[in-house]
Amino acid sequence: MTTLELLQERVSAPIYLVGGAVRNELIGLPCSDIDICGALSPERLAEETVGLFTVRDVNPRVGTVKLSRGEESFEYTTFRRDSYPLESGQHTPSEVTFVSTPEEDAFRRDFTVNAIYKRVSDGAIIDPTGGLEDIKLRRLRTTRDPEKVFSEDGLRLLRLVRLAAELGFEIEKKTFVAASDYSHLLSDITAERKREELNRMLVADTKYGVKGAVYRAFKLAREVGLYPYFLPEIEEGINIDQPSRYHRYDVYEHIMHTVAAAPPELRLAALLHDIGKPRCYIRDGNFYMHSVESAEMAKEILTRLKYPKRVVDRTVRIIRWHMFDFNGQVSINKKRRFVQQEWDLLEDIALLKHADSVGTGYFTHNEYADALIELKKKMAEEGVPLTVKELAIGGKDLEELGIEPPLRAEVLSTLLERQADEGANRSREFLLAEALRVAEEIRRKK
Repeated sequence: MTTLELLQERVSAPIYLVGGAVRNELIGLPCSDIDICGALSPERLAEETVGLFTVRDVNPRVGTVKLSRGEESFEYTTFRRDSYPLESGQHTPSEVTFVSTPEEDAFRRDFTVNAIYKRVSDGAIIDPTGGLEDIKLRRLRTTRDPEKVFSEDGLRLLRLVRLAAELGFEIEKKTFVAASDYSHLLSDITAERKREELNRMLVADTKYGVKGAVYRAFKLAREVGLYPYFLPEIEEGINIDQPSRYHRYDVYEHIMHTVAAAPPELRLAALLHDIGKPRCYIRDGNFYMHSVESAEMAKEILTRLKYPKRVVDRTVRIIRWHMFDFNGQVSINKKRRFVQQEWDLLEDIALLKHADSVGTGYFTHNEYADALIELKKKMAEEGVPLTVKELAIGGKDLEELGIEPPLRAEVLSTLLERQADEGANRSREFLLAEALRVAEEIRRKK
């Protein structure tokens, strides 16, 4: 007996699977999140499952709780109807009415393919909104009048394009038109919820293996008109042409192809890696130093979308340096110092370089990125120090040499950087003498 069958045996009203679990089973796709529902209130459910399940509140106002038993957990929601403020788009119902049947519950949901119910007791399928036919036709359609559905929750606009891409479904015409008409309601949605949908869009092809899903997700977002309300800067690249010798696409299309070519963990950086090109072109008439402009803009965008600081910092660094040695003409010692400086992110920078090259429409990889990785391997074999602590001398040695405290950190930092140079002498004796020379250089500059 499965855990859900055990639950059904214990409670006094039918339990139903709903949403992605049922949809994916009918399509033949895997599903990791199990949502269940029924007529029982959370309080009654908790009473009837004492000793079998642990029940914790998720959102008591809308009747949602989490049931846990061992390592298994399910989100349970009581059947309900929702009422929303007129065209609020904020996903917060002003009134919740609990009801007793799936037929009443179904029409509060977003898309018909997500409003199919499977009764746990006998496996019966209940399809109040026509989701089975839409699965057959591989299309997304709202459960009710699409204007009403989107006006209740603006995030459904991003969910629409993301689900269409993930599943490889088309969007029903009336639904598509309404989404375009109500695109402005996405502005009512919190930054955190937009961020989570953006993250899902960036890995849309990994969800169910639909080829081209990432590119299509962003293509649909543009067609529906969503960019102004969650990522307006991306549209600045549309029709900004690039030198045809190196690029087949304008800035916008190049970014999209780069995102599609990047590994999933680097797609956020790929999405923003050339975001500054249009502003550089408008201001300067060229794309010189666009990686710096892009890094600054990326920091603003990611902060606005409330990404964690560690994600912001990592992404900004990768973007800042994705153009380093773009033509292989940087001197060997500058390359070695760069590798030392960006040691922890060098593989990510190289992978973005590869994706960036593929995104031109002409190249399949980046030989200069390969060269940086090979250089890192060589420097690792040489034992190049990466931190001040790895130097053969330290602060105590500088004190004994008579180097004044305000200079010591800068002296050690300079020594570390020079240790990356080709053929550098790493002996303690050399570094002690070099420390005195570096200290004198610093004094003269000051």
